[in-house]
This record gives sequence, C-alpha cells and structure tokens, in this order.
Amino acid sequence: MNKAIPLTALALAAGVSTNVYAQTSQTTELEPIIVSGGISPVAADEFGRSNTVITRRDIEDSGYATVQQALEAQPGVSINGTGPNDRQIRIRGGEGNHTLVLIDGVRAASGDNEFFLRGLDTSYIQRIEILRGPQSVPYGTDAATGVVNIITREAGEGVGFGASAEFGEGDRQSAYVTRGTESGKLSLSVSNLNDEGYDFSGSGGEKDGTRWKSLNTKGSVDLTARTTAGFSFRFADAKYDFDDTDDYIEYQGFVSSQGADSVDGYVLDDPGKQRNLTERAGRIYLKHRTTDQTISHRLRFDRTANQTDNDFASDTTTEVGQYRYQIALDRKRIESSDQLLSVLLERRVDGDEGEVQDRENDSFGLEYQTWLSDALSVQAGLRYDDNNLFEDATTWNVAGSYFLDNGVRLHASGGRAVVNPSFFEFTGGTDEAYNSDLEAERNLGFDIGFEAPLAGINGSTDITVFRDVLEDEIFSDDLSSAPYDYENRNGDSDRQGAELTLSAHPVEGLDLQASYTYLDATNSEGQRVTRRPRNELGASAEWRLPNAATTLSSDVRYVEGLVGKEFWKDGSPRAELPAFTVVNLAAQHALTEHVDLTARVTNAFDEDYQEVWGFATRGRAAFVGVRTSW
Repeated sequence: MNKAIPLTALALAAGVSTNVYAQTSQTTELEPIIVSGGISPVAADEFGRSNTVITRRDIEDSGYATVQQALEAQPGVSINGTGPNDRQIRIRGGEGNHTLVLIDGVRAASGDNEFFLRGLDTSYIQRIEILRGPQSVPYGTDAATGVVNIITREAGEGVGFGASAEFGEGDRQSAYVTRGTESGKLSLSVSNLNDEGYDFSGSGGEKDGTRWKSLNTKGSVDLTARTTAGFSFRFADAKYDFDDTDDYIEYQGFVSSQGADSVDGYVLDDPGKQRNLTERAGRIYLKHRTTDQTISHRLRFDRTANQTDNDFASDTTTEVGQYRYQIALDRKRIESSDQLLSVLLERRVDGDEGEVQDRENDSFGLEYQTWLSDALSVQAGLRYDDNNLFEDATTWNVAGSYFLDNGVRLHASGGRAVVNPSFFEFTGGTDEAYNSDLEAERNLGFDIGFEAPLAGINGSTDITVFRDVLEDEIFSDDLSSAPYDYENRNGDSDRQGAELTLSAHPVEGLDLQASYTYLDATNSEGQRVTRRPRNELGASAEWRLPNAATTLSSDVRYVEGLVGKEFWKDGSPRAELPAFTVVNLAAQHALTEHVDLTARVTNAFDEDYQEVWGFATRGRAAFVGVRTSW
C-alpha cells in the first residue's frame, strides 16, 4: 500500500491549509497527522477509530486560551462542571472517569482519579488528540469511552523561542524555548495564570479565582545511531476558590439539612473555601532499533503524583513500567510497514495514601496493524490484565478504514474496555474494603461512519453513528454520610447517538467548521443520565482579511437537553436545564513576522446560563495580549 494517500479531506477536517499567511503561528507544510491511537502510532486517515486532532494553528486562530475551550463542542465530547476548576470530560455519554487524559502520553491523574480540567493553558500545546470508543488495549483501565492526549510543544530544527502575555479579567503569561539538532531535541515551556474569576453562587459575592503555574519540559538524545533516550516532566501548582452548597440531607430517618428553598439559594457564597493542588508527572524511556529498522524495543517508566488539600483531600500516585516490542513482518522500515506487530508488557501500581493496599496490575497486550488490500487498513488488539484486587480482565478492539475511488473513506471500530472501582467506591469513605464485592464496570462499544469530500465548497464531512453498552455500572443511592454504600447496577446502561463534522473553505481566506452530537444516554432503569446533553452543536468561522495580516474568528456552542439533579430537594430529583448558546470572538493581527497582537471576548452576548443546577457561569469577559514566536 502506498502510504502517501491524498490527505485532502483530513487536512480540511483538521483546519490545515497550504496557503501562506503572515501570522507567526501559521503552518505552510502539509504533513500526515499521526495519532497515538494504539500501542503503536498510526496515521490519522488510516486509523479506523473515530478521532479528532486539534492542531496548534486551530488553537491560535480560534483564540482558545485553555484546553477546555478547545475541547468544548467537539464531536462526541461534553465538557461541563460546577466551575472552571471542576470541568469534567465525558465522551459518548460515559462517566468522567471513563475518559483517560494524557499529557505527552503520561497519565495526568494519579491513583484511580479522573482528571478535571482546571485552567490548562494552550500556550505550550502542540496538538490535542481525541480518540473515541473503548481504548483499554493500548491504555488499560480508565479508557472505557475514549482518550484525550495533550501533546506539548515539539522542538524543530535549530533554536526556537517565544512568549505571550494577556490581560483582562486577570492575566496570564507564558514562554517557551526549543532546540533541535540531528542527534537531539529539547523543549521547555512555562506558564502563569492569575484569573480573577467570578462568583460561583451568582449572588454578587466574592469572586472565585484561580492561580495556576506550570512547567513542562521534554527531550531526547541519540546515544548511538540506533539507540535513543528521552524524557518528559510536568510540574503544576494551583490554588483556586469555590463555594459551598446547601443540600437536602436525610440520615437514618432524620433530616439534618432541609436544603435551599430554590435553585437560587442552593450555592452559598463562601470566601473561606479554597483548595491547593499539586500535579507532578514524568516519563523516561529508552528506544533501540535493529540495523535494518525492522525491529524496535522500548523501555519506559512513568510516574504521576497528585495532591489536594481541604475538602476531599487526597494524595495519590501511579507508576507504570512498560516494555514494547515492534516487528515489521514485511521486513520494511517500521514507519512504512504494512504489517506491523506490537507486543506490550506492562506493570502498573496505583496508590492512595491512607486507603487500602495498592492496586497492582500486570498486563500483556498484542496489536496488529496491516493493509489487507490497497484500500483497506485494519488495526486489531487484545489485552489481558492480571489484577491483585479485582477480577482479571480481557479486553479487545478492532478497527478498519476503507478508501473508495471517489475520495470517500469508510471507517468502523468496536471494542471492549473495563474500569475498576475507584478507591473511594471500594472503601466507602473508610480505611478498609467496605464495598469489597464491587465488580469492574465494562463497556462494549461500536461505531461506523464515512468521510467524504465536498468539492462544491472545497470541504469535507464525516458522519459517525455509535452505540455503547455499559455493564455493571457502579452507583450509590445515599451519599449523605460515611460509610457509603456502592453497588453494581443490574442490567445495561445504554448510550447511542450520532456525530457529524463539516469543514469548508468556500472562498479564499474563509474557513468554516461545524460539529453536531446527538446523544441518548440512559441507565439500566431507563432514566436519562445527568450532565450529558441530548443535542450539542458547535460552529466556528475564521476569516483572514485580504491584507493577510489579520484573522477574525468566532465560535458558537449550543447545548440542549442537559439534565441535572436538584440536590436541594428531597430525593434529588432530575430536571432538565434550560438550553443555552455561547458565542466567543477572537482576533489576531501580525505586527511583524514574529509578533502578533491578540484579542478575544468570551460569552460575547453575556448569556445567563447554568451547566449544573445552582452554579453560575461566567458572563462576558474581554482580554487583549501579545504573542511572539522566533
């Protein structure tokens, strides 16, 4: 199979163009986009599993300041929470802990925790990969419905450096430096955020702000012509405010808290509520290839450690040791092989200070990537996990991508994944295995879709339908007081829907993007699942003025059918929140080849809305800044 298949549709879908523009951020070369979608990376158009790649140019042209802004309204992805420091990622209706978040391939959250989006700055981001569907074969547990892999800046040839600063309702600064040679690469990024925030209670009280500092560095060096050593490290510290709630609490037949009279009084302004957070993550690795480049060995060790204080204090760690073996069965170089077999051996240990014993998981995985014909690319994998606390698990996935002569690409995938009970669910908030009979949740998911060029508007479209079935869902009917009883649901929880993307370049200088997700998510009792909108629409436009120095952009997010629990009422009944539409505007102007002025307005029409009952969202906010790149 000739790997240089035209990538026109993919390029349009990713917002990449071969035109040259004056801004410092623009990319002038079109290269295949490679995603970390398996045990071995694969070209995006060959990958049969549904995926989206948000590039550096997408981030800058759209004015995305944080990762959560970039992820909002992406197909199949729902982002919401009680505030900007509590944003959960749900893919295809799964739970927040069913989406695995990686930063440079390393787990962002430690222990068994899910990762909450809290001000992750985009200034040091090279691209963001979104992988939909069960991903347990390459990534293990926690990847039941999808993966978000955040890739930091890569070093190119020579020395590169840049900085940015922005001011408005708070301020942010960032800087980076990179250096690339024939034998090594090194990059370093730092960022600082001081967001004044807003009052989460919506009562006009004290603003709930965020302070965030981070440092990211990664590099590699060729020890010999065939052996490479590398590393990546991330250090982040945050301090953020939040507010209290007035829940209806009944314990052992007695009402200890009547709850608020209405939604307006549910969230209580509390200037004393504050939380400190530290995140530490790192990876070291060693790669070696044979002389003919047909066999590769890689040893890798990852460690992630997160700490929080105050309410829900935690101190967790995750350590992963991994060996990967690759062989090109057709005796070609690994990058160009049409028959690539990969073997994975992995040991993972999750720890939670003060809780039950560490979780130890030993895994063996196989993956095979091949071209069955000049038009059909197939990936298949199998994994076995031996766990010291829970039942051993076998997971699998298979995917295919088929190219028709008219430029249409058909893609389909299926898989099975598992998510073990969390430490909190397992212990019930005690120091022992209070709910020791809990079983792992299991997700079975399938999707099928097609991608087609739209010659009339110089664009492309992709339509995908999916269905996920979650078995043994873990839930609790009473969280009023410890110890908490958790159990597995009888029956299946169904999630099904459709994802649509549309990209167009109708005239010179104008790029249009649109996405739509329909989701029908219910638990085994037929109830609609909370925090998953029924309909979500995203649209964006980027217009480069004829002078080629100015870009104007806007994006719109419409959410309808979002259900939440009214916790201030007896029994916490479910109710649908009002639909809302949020519009963001951004602009950038190239002063010189290396300096851009930037401006953006979030929630430009000052929409008054809620994503979670009782919690206010931010009104209109404006920011101006400068960005340099050399």
